[in-house]
Amino acid sequence: MTDPTPVTRDRTPLVLGIVAAVLAVAVVIALVMLLTRGNGDSEPASQNPGGSSPTSAEAPDPAESPSAPPAPSESDAPVAAGIALAATGLALTDDAGSSTFTYDWNGDMAGAVSTLSEAFGSAPKERVEKGNGSSYPDYTVYQWPGIALYDMKPLEGGPSRDDYSQPSYLRLTANDVDGVPVTAEFGVKIGMPVADVKALDPGVEVDRGGNPRFVFAPDRSGFTDGKPAYSVVVDTDGEKVTAILYYYYSGR
Repeated sequence: MTDPTPVTRDRTPLVLGIVAAVLAVAVVIALVMLLTRGNGDSEPASQNPGGSSPTSAEAPDPAESPSAPPAPSESDAPVAAGIALAATGLALTDDAGSSTFTYDWNGDMAGAVSTLSEAFGSAPKERVEKGNGSSYPDYTVYQWPGIALYDMKPLEGGPSRDDYSQPSYLRLTANDVDGVPVTAEFGVKIGMPVADVKALDPGVEVDRGGNPRFVFAPDRSGFTDGKPAYSVVVDTDGEKVTAILYYYYSGR
């Protein structure tokens, strides 16, 4: 007689097989994704090691570009080998003695101050020297150590700078200014003994405050070709030269 009780089959091996298959598929998918991501990351890195965008990598650095101008430096500034003084003005000269800049006594004072400041390596101190309010105007003084330029301030109702006999003048108290030699005419120099000045045969010798003052070329003060021309006035302390002026000499 057959037993009517149904026989129950063990399904554990089937379940385990399904689970194993699912896990195997998951592992394969994970490996494929990992390999795919690794390949995608490695290509840009090899093309662009710096990590920047292709545009920034290809653009040259302005600092390295051959067309970028070099930064200005003090060595680029023109250097004056010397300054020569003359009847109608002054001139900056190079090593060969050629003029690189000239200033006439009635010329552009702003340009002269700018050029001299560059040559001396510093800007001047400024002050005003008062005139007498009638025949003698005030002067703006541009002072460097050893040299000063005086620029007139025209009087109201008086002559203009172009018409005045002494629109500007110069006073020298050193033979060089910040290493730039300044040369006056007739061989006169700051510190020269009075006896040596006399030996140069100045045109005039007068007493000024108990000390001799010498004037070279006293007759040339006036106008030459429409430009003011000055004499060379030499002040002393009784023993040596203390100042040289390019100044309009009126005979007094």
